[in-house]
Amino acid sequence: MQLDDTIHTLAKEVFSIQTLRPFQHVVIQRILELDQQSADHSGLLVTLPTGSGKSLCFMLPSLLVEGLTVIVYPLLSLMNDQVRRFTSKGIGCVAIQGGQTQELRKRLFDDLALQKCKVVITNAECLGQASVIAELARHRISLLVIDEAHTIVRWGEGFRPALAALGPVLAYLPIKQILCFTATADDGVVEGLNHLIFTKHKPHVVRASSDRPNISYHVFRTLCKDHTLSTLLEHSLSRPAIVFCNTREGTHFACNAFLRSHPGIPCRYYHAGLDANQRKALEAWFENQKEGVLFSTNAFGMGVDKSNIRTVIHREVPGDALSYLQESGRAGRDGNQSRAVILLDGTEKDGLATLFSSTTACHRQSLLAELGEELEFCNGCDVCRHSVYTEREGEAALLRCIAVHPLHYSPSSLSALLSYKKAYNSFSRTLSGWTQKEVRSALHLLLAEGKVGTTKRHRRLFLRYEAYGRLLTSLQLYRMLKYGTKRTGKHTNKNVPYASPPVPSGETGATQAYTPSTETGFLMEEIVPVAHPR
Repeated sequence: MQLDDTIHTLAKEVFSIQTLRPFQHVVIQRILELDQQSADHSGLLVTLPTGSGKSLCFMLPSLLVEGLTVIVYPLLSLMNDQVRRFTSKGIGCVAIQGGQTQELRKRLFDDLALQKCKVVITNAECLGQASVIAELARHRISLLVIDEAHTIVRWGEGFRPALAALGPVLAYLPIKQILCFTATADDGVVEGLNHLIFTKHKPHVVRASSDRPNISYHVFRTLCKDHTLSTLLEHSLSRPAIVFCNTREGTHFACNAFLRSHPGIPCRYYHAGLDANQRKALEAWFENQKEGVLFSTNAFGMGVDKSNIRTVIHREVPGDALSYLQESGRAGRDGNQSRAVILLDGTEKDGLATLFSSTTACHRQSLLAELGEELEFCNGCDVCRHSVYTEREGEAALLRCIAVHPLHYSPSSLSALLSYKKAYNSFSRTLSGWTQKEVRSALHLLLAEGKVGTTKRHRRLFLRYEAYGRLLTSLQLYRMLKYGTKRTGKHTNKNVPYASPPVPSGETGATQAYTPSTETGFLMEEIVPVAHPR
C-alpha cells in the first residue's frame, strides 16, 4: 500500500498525472517491487501501443531506485527528446552521444561520480565504447532500459550492428534489471530479443494490443503523389502532419513540391544526413508548430512526444506491418481522432501494397493479423466505412480528352490545356487545381502503364485499345445510372450492376474525406465500430 501511495504521489507532483493507466501501474509496480529484491531478475519486455505512456514506466521508477538508470535509444532525435522530457521535469540526466570531446565526456562522468544525476541517456554505439563501459562498470545500474527495442532485431543485423552486439556489453555491466519497451513486437522480434538481449532467462512479458482506435486508416489511389499530398494537407484541420518518404532525396523533393503549391504552409524536411545542430533545430521547430508539415525518413518519429499530430502520410509503402504501425502511430497521441494515409500509384508490388490494395479486407484487421493479433471491432478504415475510392483523380479526364482528340496533343501541350485557368475549349480548366508539372507526371504514369501511347516523331498522345474499352464501359454505365435508358426513360439503378461514376475534378475522394466539421472542430468522420468475427 505504501508503494502504491508513493507511485501516485510522484505521478501527480512530478509528472502532473492524476491517474495512471492500468498497464502503466502494473509495469511501474513490478519494476519497483523487483528492485527491492536482492537477486537480479530475468527481465521485462513491455509492448504498449504508441501514445500509451511507455516513457513514464521507466521515468518514474528512475526517481526511486538506488542505482543508475541507463536508457538506450536507437535514434539521436529520441535521445534529444528524452533529455528535454527529463529536464522539463527537473530530473538530472546526462546524454552520452557521438561527437563529444574528451573534456565534455569527463565532465559528464564527474557528474555521475558526484551523484548530481542518476539517469544516463545514450545509444548502442556509445555504450559499446571501452571508455563508457569502464565508467558505467564503476556504478550500480538498477535499470537498463532499451526503448524502441524492436530495432535491436530489425536493424541490428543490417546497418546498425552495434544494436545486435549489445548482449555481451549488458552481460559485463552490473545491471539489476533489463527492461525492453516497444509499441509493436511480432513473434520474430520477441524471439530475437530473447536471443540477443535476454540471453540467460526469458523475460516476463507485459503485452497490450497494438491497435490505436483513434487512428483511422485510409488509402488514396493517385496519378500524382505531389498533387494528392497538396490536396490532403491543404486544410488546417489535417495538420500538423508527418509525411514519411523512403529516401533522403525523396524528403527534399517532396517538401519543395509541397512548398511550391502551398507557400504559406510551414514545412521542412528531416533525415539522418543532416548534422546534429540542424536536426535539433528541426525537432524543436516541429514541436512548436501547430500547423507545420514535416517530410521525413524513418529517422524521425519513434518515441517523439508531439501529441497533436493529426495526419501521418506514407508517400511510399513501408516494408512490413510492424514498421507501418510504428510510424503511423505518431498520429493522435493526445487521443483525438487522427488519420493514417497510404498513397498508391499502381507501381507498388507485393508486401503491404497487396494488403492496402484490397477493397474488401479491413485494413486494421489485416495489419494486426501480420503481428499475430486479433481484432474484434474496427473503429475506422476505408473498407469498413464503405468509402473505398478505386478511381484515381484526373485519370478519367485525361483519358477522355485523349480519346476525343487522338494524336492532337503532346504531353506538354495537354498538361498546359487541362491546367489552364481560363476557358479555351471544352477541356480547358478540367484540372485547373493541378500544376502543369503534376499533369505531366500523371501522363508519364499512364504512359508507363500502357494505357496511353505517343507517336515517335512528334510525341502525339493516343489511347490504347484496352483503355478505350474501359473508358467507354464506365461512361456508358454512368449515363445509364444517371439518366436511364431511352426505351423506358426510367432510372435503371436496380437493373444495372453497381459502378462508381468517374469523380469530377474538384470533388475527389481526398477533398471529400477532409471536409471540416464545424461542430467538433476536428476532421469530419463518423466512427461506427464494425465487428469482425474471429
